[in-house]
Amino acid sequence: MTYHARLNLIMLATIVGIVIFLYIRPQSDEAQTYRISSLSPEAAQSIQILHKDNRIVLEKLKNRWHLTEPINARADEEKVTQLLEILTAKSEHRFPLTDLARFNLDTPNVQLFINRESFDFGGLTPITNQQYVATEDNVFLISPRYAVMLQLQPSEIVSPAPLAETETPVSFQLDDISIEKHERQWLVSSENSEQLLSQEKIVHWVQLWQQAAASSLMLGSEVLQVDEMPVVQKEINIRLQNGQKIKFNALETGSGLILTRSDEEIRYVFSANAGKSLIDPYFVSQASILPED
Repeated sequence: MTYHARLNLIMLATIVGIVIFLYIRPQSDEAQTYRISSLSPEAAQSIQILHKDNRIVLEKLKNRWHLTEPINARADEEKVTQLLEILTAKSEHRFPLTDLARFNLDTPNVQLFINRESFDFGGLTPITNQQYVATEDNVFLISPRYAVMLQLQPSEIVSPAPLAETETPVSFQLDDISIEKHERQWLVSSENSEQLLSQEKIVHWVQLWQQAAASSLMLGSEVLQVDEMPVVQKEINIRLQNGQKIKFNALETGSGLILTRSDEEIRYVFSANAGKSLIDPYFVSQASILPED
């Protein structure tokens, strides 16, 4: 074998060796990550948040989230989804659950319970600004964004919609007007017989109710003060497709409308035009009853 042939053979063997080494060597350059929970968001059935002196409890009832403490109200599903993102969080750092004071976990800033799993939120690292979270027998470092949602007030987790997306109205009883659906037609009975409501306008009005979202919310325990005059009070009774009946008390002022749903401890506040459109199907307005800025 010539000198050049032996040299080529040595070079080939070296290259093959390098390729094999790179293929089988441990991937030490890739940071190992740890899931901080084995629970999936879909498996969550209960949530409890303890922050300072506040306690918020949510439960999943009939595939929908509801606040049960400190008030009884439907929850904003999007907000709950954001709360449950903690279950999919990953961390590059895992420590044994010892020396809690080192992580500011001896007195957690906020505590989260999902089903039977608990998450205690501690201090922040000065360099990476990540947050220590204790769960099971470990402490993890994760983004502080997960704790932001846990500091919301109860009214900020409540759904701003007076009607849930699954609640389909088939009848409205107002003070001087009755609107009921018979098969595919809406029938109107009103003392104001001189005005007519077309099917198109009635359908549009019903859709306003189904899409309505309050500009702000008030807890039922908050003292309601209305300094404006005059104040008009009305009652609205809605029957749903499943037979359920819902009563709303409406308080109309010059600046807006306050709706109180009888089976919930929440008040829905609307602007003047949006509120007028809800309680008066004859009211012609370009105002949209969608989430307001």
